[in-house]
Amino acid sequence: MGYLSFFKLRFAMGLQYRFSAIAGLATQFFWGFMMILLYEAFYKNGIPTPMQWQELISYVWLGQAFYALVFFRVIDKDIFECIKTGQIAYELVRPLNIYWMWFTKICAQRLSATALRFLPVIIVAVLLPENYRLGGPETMEALVLFIITILLGLVISTALLMLVYIVMFYTTSCTGVFNVFGSFAVFFSGMNLPIVFMPAAIQTLCFILPFRLSMDLPMRVYVGNITASEGTQTVLLQIAWILALTSFGNYMMKKISKKIVVQGG
Repeated sequence: MGYLSFFKLRFAMGLQYRFSAIAGLATQFFWGFMMILLYEAFYKNGIPTPMQWQELISYVWLGQAFYALVFFRVIDKDIFECIKTGQIAYELVRPLNIYWMWFTKICAQRLSATALRFLPVIIVAVLLPENYRLGGPETMEALVLFIITILLGLVISTALLMLVYIVMFYTTSCTGVFNVFGSFAVFFSGMNLPIVFMPAAIQTLCFILPFRLSMDLPMRVYVGNITASEGTQTVLLQIAWILALTSFGNYMMKKISKKIVVQGG
């Protein structure tokens, strides 16, 4: 119950940042249209592509709509300052597991940011001219599977971010670690470029790493580029990665908590 209360509090706080959401929406629309125009140039030149045009358009708009849910480059300033200034001492006296407390906080903030943004993007994308609009899911099964995989993708991205925060305990500068990880994760998640457009060698690496399970998988399930049976099998892979990442992260956090030394009075 303690984690649920913490989640509700952080979710409600996140909903207050409406002006930030408006600014984010402008960025999402601009980036979405820019990507579509760029892809259109390739498709008009007759270059062979691994996705149909309408699949790609839906992929782009879904990525913009759920951008805040799984984005890897948004740092939590409270956690950042907590580690940097030693305020983690106050966190450790709470009767809660600090790993799951921070995990819950990040999930709540991402869900609140998405709640403020995704619906306007979906509405506008659906009302665009036919050649540029967001299409519906292939089947109802694909829609249900999309919802499941995108939520599991949220958990995976949060678990990966928690590992970055743990690494921050061992560094004197947190920003560099976060920026390197963010750039790496965004590329291999398919957030800027669908993985099927990448060279075969890079695709193989993407399938080994867990990043694609947070973004590329749900989007391709929705548009029908991945069959429902393939998507169902990949859900099991998502769950396996979640168990591995959270178990390792929780173990490392407990190990670090026993060695933390906070200077000052």
